[in-house]
Amino acid sequence: MKKTVIVFLLGFTFLGCSDKKEQEKAVLDAVIKQHDKVMDADEQLMKNKMLLDTLVKHSTAGEKDSAAYYLKLLNNADDAMGDWMHKFNPDQSGKSHEEIMSYLEAQKKLVATIDSQVNNAVKTSGKYLLKVKSK
Repeated sequence: MKKTVIVFLLGFTFLGCSDKKEQEKAVLDAVIKQHDKVMDADEQLMKNKMLLDTLVKHSTAGEKDSAAYYLKLLNNADDAMGDWMHKFNPDQSGKSHEEIMSYLEAQKKLVATIDSQVNNAVKTSGKYLLKVKSK
């Protein structure tokens, strides 16, 4: 009877660990998926940055100020993503399940915020570039 209880408890412990690892993997996968979504917008972000940089260098004062504003939005979004990628650490070895989950949930929220920032910068700068192009 005693051996049966010990085997049961060990089995339950291993199942608990497995569930925790699955939870951690699920949140990490969500963070990576959000990162990949942001990176999909990176090509347009870079294209808009190049076009705006050209406008800043070769435009009149009024257009130069507007182009510089949108260029700054794009640079800030690009810098935010670069900073996040540099600081993000998917290896959480040696930390408790609660610490890992807390870290990954915070990173998930942060990369979602950066996603919004990137999308907003690309969208608004794109509208500006269309307006300038149609002149």
